[in-house]
Amino acid sequence: MKALTAFLADLQPEDAVVATFATERYGVFAVRGLATYSQSMAAFALGSHPLDSNKKPQKFLQLLRTYHSAERTSAEEALAAAPATYASVSHGDLVRVTFAEPAYGLFDIAGVAVHSSVDDSILVGSWIASTGGAVADRVRAIEVLEPEGSHELGVPREITSWGNEASADV
Repeated sequence: MKALTAFLADLQPEDAVVATFATERYGVFAVRGLATYSQSMAAFALGSHPLDSNKKPQKFLQLLRTYHSAERTSAEEALAAAPATYASVSHGDLVRVTFAEPAYGLFDIAGVAVHSSVDDSILVGSWIASTGGAVADRVRAIEVLEPEGSHELGVPREITSWGNEASADV
């Protein structure tokens, strides 16, 4: 906790970071992108996932580190030059999904794909990758890193109702 608090004290908007979260609903997932700062909330976020509240780490935040911005630039250039790629994803697959969202920029989430029977969606780290087999508009790439059953991460239960993530314990 002290290391996360110290890291957050030095964090600046647009810093290239990777944050690892753990939640009951979405399991363990890592978000990689540029930190954004909300003046109104006085807090940082990464791909809509809050990192802090008044420089104190959020409950679900497990790890936070920087990465070299050249790594990000290289990844963005490769993504811009390549055609969009969308792998077929099943519940429990370990995936990396790249999103482009005006408020948060280009970021990716690596984690376990979670199926929602509520609307036939596949989600990773609370972001919808596809619904009814159609890829979400914000998705730029979907990559299956390892199929379900071949990785060691815990697979969350299928989502059968929309609830409050804040009430879920890890």
